[in-house]
Amino acid sequence: MVTPMKMHQSVLLLAVLGLVLSYSVTETKEVQESADLVFLIDGSRNLGRGEFQFIRSFIANFIEDLNIGPDAIQVGMVQYSKTPSTVFYLNTYTTKTEVLKAVKNIRQKGGNEANTGMALQFLVDNHFIPSAGSRADEEVPQVMVLLTSRQSSDDVRRGVFSIKKRGTFTFVLGITDTDAAEAKLIATDPSFSMFIPDLHQMASTQQQLMSLFSLVATKQLIIKVEEPKVEVQIPKRDIVFLIDGSSSLGHANFLKICKFISSITENFVIGPDSVQVAVAQYSDAATTEFHLNTHTTQSALQTALKNLRLRGGWTLNTGAALDYIYRSHFATAAGSRKEDGVPQFVVLITGAKSNDDVKQPADILKRSAIMAFALGDRNADLAELNEIAIDPSLVFNIAEFDSLPDIHQQVLTQLSTLAGVTVVYEQPTASVKKEMDKRDIVFLIDGSYNTGRRNFADIRDFIATIITAFDIGNDRVQVGLAQYSDAANSEFFLNTYSSKNELLSHVRELRQRGGRTRKTGEALNYVLKYLFTKYSGSRHEEGVPQFLVLITSGKLTNGVRQPSDALLQAGVITLVIGAENMIKQLQEVSSDPSLAFGVKEFRFLPEIQHKVLLPLSTLTGMRKASEPPTAQTIKDMTDNQERDIVFLIDGSTKAGSSFRSVREFLKGLIEQLNVGLNRNRVAVVQYSKGPKVEFLLNTYSNKDDVLDAVGKLKPMGGRMLNTGAALNYIIRNVFTTAAGSRRDANVPQLLVLLISGKSSDNIKEAAGALKRAAIVAFVIGAMDADGKETHEIAYSSNLLFAVHDFQSLPDIQNELLQPLKTLIVEVIKMPSTVTEGNKRDIVFLVDGSYNVGTFFYLIRDLIINLIPNFNVAKDKDQISVVQYSEDARIEFPLNAYTNKELVLAKTRELRLKGGRRLKTGSALDFVRRNVFSRSGGGRHHLGISQILVLITSGKSLDNVKQPTEELKQAGVVPFVIGIGNVDRQELHQIAYSPSLVFQVDDYWGLSDLDLHLFSISKNVDSVPIPPTTSTDGDKRDIVFLLDGSAKIGKGFPNVRKFMMRMVDNFDAGAEKVQFAAVQFSESPRTEFYLNTHSTKKQVLATIKKLKLKRGKKINIGRALDHVIENVFISSAGSRMDNAVPQILLLLTSGKSHDDISQQAKKLRKLGIVLFAIGLRDADQSVLEPMAYTASLAFPVNSFQGLLNIQDQLQQIVKTVAVQIVETPVKDN
Repeated sequence: MVTPMKMHQSVLLLAVLGLVLSYSVTETKEVQESADLVFLIDGSRNLGRGEFQFIRSFIANFIEDLNIGPDAIQVGMVQYSKTPSTVFYLNTYTTKTEVLKAVKNIRQKGGNEANTGMALQFLVDNHFIPSAGSRADEEVPQVMVLLTSRQSSDDVRRGVFSIKKRGTFTFVLGITDTDAAEAKLIATDPSFSMFIPDLHQMASTQQQLMSLFSLVATKQLIIKVEEPKVEVQIPKRDIVFLIDGSSSLGHANFLKICKFISSITENFVIGPDSVQVAVAQYSDAATTEFHLNTHTTQSALQTALKNLRLRGGWTLNTGAALDYIYRSHFATAAGSRKEDGVPQFVVLITGAKSNDDVKQPADILKRSAIMAFALGDRNADLAELNEIAIDPSLVFNIAEFDSLPDIHQQVLTQLSTLAGVTVVYEQPTASVKKEMDKRDIVFLIDGSYNTGRRNFADIRDFIATIITAFDIGNDRVQVGLAQYSDAANSEFFLNTYSSKNELLSHVRELRQRGGRTRKTGEALNYVLKYLFTKYSGSRHEEGVPQFLVLITSGKLTNGVRQPSDALLQAGVITLVIGAENMIKQLQEVSSDPSLAFGVKEFRFLPEIQHKVLLPLSTLTGMRKASEPPTAQTIKDMTDNQERDIVFLIDGSTKAGSSFRSVREFLKGLIEQLNVGLNRNRVAVVQYSKGPKVEFLLNTYSNKDDVLDAVGKLKPMGGRMLNTGAALNYIIRNVFTTAAGSRRDANVPQLLVLLISGKSSDNIKEAAGALKRAAIVAFVIGAMDADGKETHEIAYSSNLLFAVHDFQSLPDIQNELLQPLKTLIVEVIKMPSTVTEGNKRDIVFLVDGSYNVGTFFYLIRDLIINLIPNFNVAKDKDQISVVQYSEDARIEFPLNAYTNKELVLAKTRELRLKGGRRLKTGSALDFVRRNVFSRSGGGRHHLGISQILVLITSGKSLDNVKQPTEELKQAGVVPFVIGIGNVDRQELHQIAYSPSLVFQVDDYWGLSDLDLHLFSISKNVDSVPIPPTTSTDGDKRDIVFLLDGSAKIGKGFPNVRKFMMRMVDNFDAGAEKVQFAAVQFSESPRTEFYLNTHSTKKQVLATIKKLKLKRGKKINIGRALDHVIENVFISSAGSRMDNAVPQILLLLTSGKSHDDISQQAKKLRKLGIVLFAIGLRDADQSVLEPMAYTASLAFPVNSFQGLLNIQDQLQQIVKTVAVQIVETPVKDN
């Protein structure tokens, strides 16, 4: 028995089970779609030289009509006798000329044996594989044509099993002594085996083969091979004859049609366990003559056929008739056994063109796996017949009805042997594969009293009809249903029923729930939160299309816009059905205006059935057009943006043949970049067994030189590909200061890897090192690149690109340029204690409220994506997860799991906690007391860093200030991720610094955070938080020392705004935080002293009135002396003697004209902490030496940038304190 097999559908598909189509298809001169075609040629001596020449010519002529190319038809060839040998692979030649030349040069192999079984296995193992050019993974049809002259010398069964198991289409062309039984066993279907008794007749065989191959290559044919049936044992089938009963047909022709049907059906065994037949007649309307289950014997059927009479009528509505028989005959009540897998057929016999549209009802029949035959005389429209028939081979066009006997045998054969179909029709131009057999559909129906019982019954029947069109099951189409009025209630979930019978039974028993009001907005929220969830059966995570069909009987309330947008953002396609006069309102809720359907009354719902079925059957997804999700660390790059870009390219012998394409690709990319020492720097490294530097980041300073160097690149060659070693090399030798890298200046470090094969060494450690070094890796994999390796190396799946070969690189150039030019990684400077020793306690505190709802899995996926970045072990990193809403729940504590696999497994099991309120403050306090504590597994007492990652979707209902401060005082560093409409100020209040706040527009944006969330630099200075000597941490003396020169100019309002925001975030007062301000240019000027104002209001009012001092030069040394001698003194309000922290915020925009070396030392001796903020042209070389520590120097490119660092400064100012070290005065 041949193992059943089924290939996936794509574009226009037809699955024929058992017997393949006859050959009356439209002749195609050139196949325009794609296939991988391998010729397997018997080269034994059983064929004479002349016969072998005929075979060679046959293949050449066949190839002449093909569209050859890497994106079209690929051809390979194997010759065999005792053993098989490759003539050429699928990817050896890319043009028709090359292929034909190779075919003409074939020489007969010779040999006395012909081991066909071995040759078939050889094809499976060596040709239908990616490295040989097979595109099976891309759903490109795989085809073998065997040309053989004798029975195989070995057993072919194993080879046949192997090749058919892969879904390969197998054709057999038998010459001279071919064994017919063996040929039929090898062929996908017996009709795929063709015998050529006379080699001079090969031309007709060529057309026969081309017709079938065209169906395969254009993906119109899918074949499921079953055990051949004995011819006299015709299996079960349901056949409906739909016949033209119009007056124009005439009684004579009508009788000929009836006689024809009688002659066909008398060959069948009629009965409920065999063949069932129904007949309907139509003209302007359709009428049932008898149903499938009406006659259970042959004699009863023949009597009924003899009694048929022409009904008459002057119009012919074939479309309406097709819709009628679909609804009235192919139903269980009418005797249809479709649910039992019995093949369903309709045979249309017509004598004229239809007055109505036939396409949509014909499409519904096809999607419902009902095989339509179309028979017509000369007055019928041939194009219309082709539209109706499931395949052109099932169209029979005769001159007159007298000729019906001529097609008797053809129709009988097809009806007797076709064993069923799986059909998916889309727009003919669609090129993207659509997996039509899987979708999740939820019906939300108006169950209010306003709908009425009769209308509710119409809705119920409509839903049942829609469901009937789909293949229901857990791995196919799932259906859920909810009713609503003033509240929504689930009738059943997506995973409640796995069979169509159970589902339809429940639908038919639906009863109206009632209710006087309709709260549609709340109902939409309800289905999103409770029906489109994994736990209710949604397969959204698996990429299965999600649909909502809303059926409403009245006006929609104003509160539907937000939930309809939420559905769209969640990837749910919403269709809306309602009153015809409310179409504009319906369109506001539907995902697209074309998905809103209006009817005059619900009894007319069948009229839109095909319109609703079309999107439900063909759409695969819809996203709202909007700005892509952004996060704080993703920045739009301008022409002035700085980046260090290293191209690491595969220079192996394997890639050598397409190295020119790589070179041109690099040139095309670099042309789009602004290259320069202060802009984009570029380096190129080749590698195979080892790396070879072509040029470094600081080798060339302009684009022309770089392009010239790239143009001279030659492949280095080599058989091995040590990608791991090459990655380690560039980390240690190219992304370094000496080689031109500006990573110490926080310039983004980007790597573009081009690779064509699997690495000979281990890449895992090197890939991890790239990420830890904050190097963003873009990976382009071609040919035999290993998918697991490329995923491991790429910084994110968004930055992973796959091409068939390097010649295809231009196809992805723009796709690569977009992230290359618009995304950077901002290295997050953390206290050194956070990264020292690679030991950390990491706690994820996750919003588990109902506000998150069905999107919880996206939060879970973010955590799962982040965990691999940590080194989880007993003495390394520990991870805990806590969910919270109004209270907190520990999912697992820090010391629960000591390896990464267990942590990942437990994380995958996370389910939404639930809860209606969000108390973030309480949750922060909870994790400090119960998770970061020693009893909870925390290791702060061992000096190990502790990190909190808070993920929240809303504003807290309680106060977060006190818990946040206590958390930070306990040494915990909080990261904060805010989703959607969150309180930004609250996020900044909780986070350790502004650079640790990440905000995304929606849950989908979480997937982008793995680009930049944890790029933690290891060797950076820690933020100075010396031990506090003050008994009152809220007291501070803060002095603003402001550059007031003319260079500041129009930027001074931003300086004022910066000052006011700083002051506003402190508790200002005589016994709390005091402020002073001094401006300077050539000379300093005090604006107000520390003790001038005793309230925040007074300080803010004074700052608001400040005017720019002006002046051409700045003397920073003189200004520092001024604040030391005149502001940080007791009489001016300084509380230095009382150990109150003394803080000086210096803002400068230029280079000082006097000496400043001594002033910095004076400030440190006095315990004054200087923050140096350099604006625009400030001398960066003196900022760090002047600041209290290097980490308190802040270069800012613009005045607007002042506001971006404000939160970070504020946090440090609030926590910093110093111990004043008295220096003994030496005697002179």
